[in-house]
Amino acid sequence: MKEFFENFRYANRDMPRSGKIIYSGIAGLLLLSMAGNLIKNPTILITIGVLMISVILHELGHGVVAYLNGDPTAKNMGRLTLNPIKHIDPMGMLLPLGLILMGSTFIIGWAKPVPVNYRRFKNGEFSVFLVSIAGVTINFALAFLGASIIKFFPELYTNNEVARIAIGYLIRINLVLGIFNLLPIPPLDGSKILWSLGGDWIKDIVDDLDRYGFFIIIALSYLGILWKIIDPVFNFLINFLNMYIN
Repeated sequence: MKEFFENFRYANRDMPRSGKIIYSGIAGLLLLSMAGNLIKNPTILITIGVLMISVILHELGHGVVAYLNGDPTAKNMGRLTLNPIKHIDPMGMLLPLGLILMGSTFIIGWAKPVPVNYRRFKNGEFSVFLVSIAGVTINFALAFLGASIIKFFPELYTNNEVARIAIGYLIRINLVLGIFNLLPIPPLDGSKILWSLGGDWIKDIVDDLDRYGFFIIIALSYLGILWKIIDPVFNFLINFLNMYIN
């Protein structure tokens, strides 16, 4: 346990002291609330576990593809690892905890983005495209994996409650992560995909929006627009996977 907290402190050593105090306070309150909720609903742990695995593999996808395209930055910084401590983003961890505790059906979170040096790519904009699409490809592949388990191992899904819950969350969480990250709003992957495929004027628009992207996402979420965008695509993909399973 001591090693866990030492690694966590080192991974977030660049965070200002005031930020650490605020996040620690929020985390403490969430953990206290979570302790009571876990007794009532132990599936929260499964949700958190599936979410952590999904966002870590998402970032690993970016890092591995960047490495294959000539950029060893993530590898040199020790980010090409499954060690969750190396990937934890405080807000990306606290937000889904809060959403889960509030009973939200929309669960989103993220890991610490892997560092990428675009100037080291072998194939310029094509490499940017490949790296940008790698994360969502991982998410959709994980959702498809969950559906494949149901299709080819139906007894496991039907007879094991833990497996049924975990597989269900694996599909839903990764579909939401994939769709959400494809939105063309900086800093989401969709904006980088658009940047890599677009002309100079599109690149200029994406670059100009970069400083406002986070606030745009918050505004869309607060106004309820974000889920209205995600929901129809989510339902389409769920129906597609249901047809594949059956």
